[in-house]
Amino acid sequence: MLGIKRSLFFIGYCMLTLHALAQAPPIGSWRVHHSYAGTLEVVKGDKIYTATPEAIFSTNANNQFEYFNKLTGLAEASIATICWDSETEQLVVAYTNNNIDVIKGGLVKNIYDLVRTSRIQKINSIYTEKGMAYVSTNIGIVVIDLFKYEIKESWILGSSGNNLEVFSLTKGTSNWYAATQNGIYTASISTLNIADAKSWTNRYPAVNDKPVKKISSTPTGLIIEKNDSLLIIQPAATTTVFYKASEQIKSWQFNEQKITVATTNTQTSKARVHQLTMGNATALVFEQPDFLIQPNACIFSNGIIWISDGVTGLIKLEPSTNSFVKIIPGGPGGQITTALLASSTGILAASNTKKGISILENGKWQIQNGLDSVTGVQSIAINHLDNSVWLTTSEMGVAKWQNNKVQIFNPRNSSLVGTTNNTCFTNGVAADSKGNTWISNTGNTKSIHVYQPDGKWTGFNNPYGLTDAGTIEIDDTGLIWCITKNANGLLVYNPGNSLTSSSDDRWKHYKTGTGAGNLPSNQVNCTAKDKNGFIWVGTDRGIGIIQCTENIFTPAGCDALLPVVQQDRFAGLLFKDENVQTIAVDGADRKWVGTKNGVWLISATGEKVIYRFSTRNSPLPGNDVSKISIDPLTGEVFIATSSGLCSFRSTATEAVTTQQKVLVFPNPVPPGYNGSIAIRGLTNNALVKITNLYGALVYQTRSLGGQAIWDGKNTNGTKVASGVYLIICRDDSGAEKIATKITIVQGR
Repeated sequence: MLGIKRSLFFIGYCMLTLHALAQAPPIGSWRVHHSYAGTLEVVKGDKIYTATPEAIFSTNANNQFEYFNKLTGLAEASIATICWDSETEQLVVAYTNNNIDVIKGGLVKNIYDLVRTSRIQKINSIYTEKGMAYVSTNIGIVVIDLFKYEIKESWILGSSGNNLEVFSLTKGTSNWYAATQNGIYTASISTLNIADAKSWTNRYPAVNDKPVKKISSTPTGLIIEKNDSLLIIQPAATTTVFYKASEQIKSWQFNEQKITVATTNTQTSKARVHQLTMGNATALVFEQPDFLIQPNACIFSNGIIWISDGVTGLIKLEPSTNSFVKIIPGGPGGQITTALLASSTGILAASNTKKGISILENGKWQIQNGLDSVTGVQSIAINHLDNSVWLTTSEMGVAKWQNNKVQIFNPRNSSLVGTTNNTCFTNGVAADSKGNTWISNTGNTKSIHVYQPDGKWTGFNNPYGLTDAGTIEIDDTGLIWCITKNANGLLVYNPGNSLTSSSDDRWKHYKTGTGAGNLPSNQVNCTAKDKNGFIWVGTDRGIGIIQCTENIFTPAGCDALLPVVQQDRFAGLLFKDENVQTIAVDGADRKWVGTKNGVWLISATGEKVIYRFSTRNSPLPGNDVSKISIDPLTGEVFIATSSGLCSFRSTATEAVTTQQKVLVFPNPVPPGYNGSIAIRGLTNNALVKITNLYGALVYQTRSLGGQAIWDGKNTNGTKVASGVYLIICRDDSGAEKIATKITIVQGR
C-alpha cells in the first residue's frame, strides 16, 4: 500500500523488528536526510559538484555519488555558493554566515576568519586562480590562500577607503575586473599595491544606477550582465550578445567559446536554456517543462550542459540530441518541516512545497508514486484500522491514501468548509482507537471534523468563535486537543457518546492565567501525550503540563502545571521564555523538545536535562527545529529543522506488553566493535542480566522503554572475553527466564 516493503500491512512483529534493527544506525550515531531535489549551484572540477542549500553531492562519469554535509565534515548547512580551484584541485564552499570550507579528497579544511569579521555581511561570489580564492563581498574582495588555508589580504575598491560592494571578479590578459554597484572597476595585474583603492579605476560607470552583477573575461574582451542583457565589451565596441524580451536571466557561463544562459519568462514563468557560440548570433534554445522549472545555475563542459534547478535537482542536457536527464541522489522529495511521521510501519515525510510524500525504506528514501496530485501537505497520520494514510493540505482539503489510490475530501464531498476562493485549508490529523479520523479545518469556526469508518463526515463548531485551528492530539480518553495558530490558546473537545450529535459535546478553552488554564503563553505551538496520559503543551514561553485531564470539565477544572527543571546548581521553569515548537515522547517516557535553539532530551518528569544538541556540538543541520518524530521500533529520533532533516539513534524504544521475542543487535558482536549492544523486545523497566554459560553474573541493567543497552563490558568496566553469553530478563511478574543468547567474537 505504501510501496514500502516495511509495509503498512503488518507482516509480523519479528520480521519488522529484525528489519528495523538491520537498517537503523548504531546507537548514539547520526544520519542526515537531505533533499537533493532543490539545487542552487553546479561547478565542474575533477567531478561535477552540485550544491543544495544544506549539502553538496558530486557525480562522475559512472554516475557514482559522493556526499558532503555536516555529518561528513562540513562546518555548516547553509551554503551560499561553491567554486572549484583547478590549481590545488579543491572545492571552495562559502556559507551564508560567511564561513568557508575547502574540500579535497574527502577532507575538509575550515577557514573561520570571515565569520569573525563583523564588517562582512554577505559573500556574493568566488573566483579562483592559481591557488587563490577571490571572495567578492559587501566590503570588497577578500583573498584566501588555498595552499595555506588562510586569508592573504583584502582589496578595498571604494574611494577614500570606503566600502564598495563587489558582486563578481574576473581576470583578463592584463587587468582585474570587478563588478560593483557603481559599474566596473579595473586594476592592472602588474600593480604592486592592488589592495589600495587608489589602484582601482571606475572604467565603466553604472548608468541609471543599474549595477553590473556578473562579469567574465574572454580572449578578446569582457562579458557583463546588466539589466536583462549580456554585453560584450571589446576595444572597438560594446555589443549586446544576448537579450530576450520578457526573459529574466537567472544564470550564465562563458566556457569553451560558448555562452550558456538560463532564463525564466516573466509572464509565463517558463524556463529555458540558450546557448550561443561566440561570433554567431543564432542561439540554440532548449526547454522541457518537466525538467526546467527554476534554473539557478548552468555550466557547459565537454559538450554537456549541466543545470542546477531549484525544484527538479541536477539536470544533464545533451545539446546534440536535445535529451534531458534528472540526476538526483536519494533523499526526501523536498524540504521537510512539519509533515513528518515515524511509526512502526514506516518513516513518512512530505514537503509543503512539493508534491506527494517520501518514504524511508531499507535505508533509502523514495518518492511514493500515486500521490503526485497532492500538494501543500501540512501533516500526516495513519489510521491503523484500515491502514490508510491521511494528508492534510494548505488548499486541497484532506487526502486519504489507501491501496495505492488517492481520495480527496473537500467541501463538495465532506463536512469540511472552504474559503471564498475555493480553497480548503486542513491542518492537523489524527486517528483514534476506534478507527475514526479527526481533522482540523482552518479558516472557519467549524474547527474539528471526524471521518468515521463507514464514510460518514461530521463537523463541530467551537463555541469561542475561533477560526485558526492547528495541529491536533487525541489522548487516552478520547479527548481532542487542538492548538490555535494565532495566540488564541488551546482547545479541548469532548465529542461525547454520539459523533453525529452535538448535544453531548463539551469544550474547554485553555489560556494563560490561574483558573483559565494557566498556560505559560497563549501562543501554543504543539502538544504531546506522555505514557501517564499527561498532556505536555509547548508554547513560545516554555512548557505547561496538564495532568488532571479527568477534571477538565468539572467545576474544579484542571490548570496546567509549570514544571521546574534543575540544571547544574540552578533551577527554573522548564524552558522559560524558550520557543518550544515540537515535543515527542520516546519509549522511556522521556521528552524530546525542539526549539529555535536546538534539541533537548529531558527526563520523564522534566526534572533533568539528559542531552542538548545544537549545530555546535552535533550534526544537527540547523537550530530551528520544527518537528520531531520517533521510530518506536528502533528508537531513532527524526528531527526536522529549517536547514534539513536528520536523525539520531537513541537508547529507548517502545516497550512490549509481554516479552515473547527478545532480539539483540549486533549478534554476533564482530571483532573490533566498540559500540552499544541493543537488547530489544522488552517490557518497560525490565531487569536484564547478562551471565556466562555457568550462570555467573557479568552485567545487569534495566530497559528504557522496550530496549536495554550494554557496552560489552563487565561490572568492573572491562571488555568481556569472547564466547557465548546468556541474556536473562525479569518483567513485572517477577519471573526470570533466559530470553536469548549473544555471541562475542574474538578480536575485540
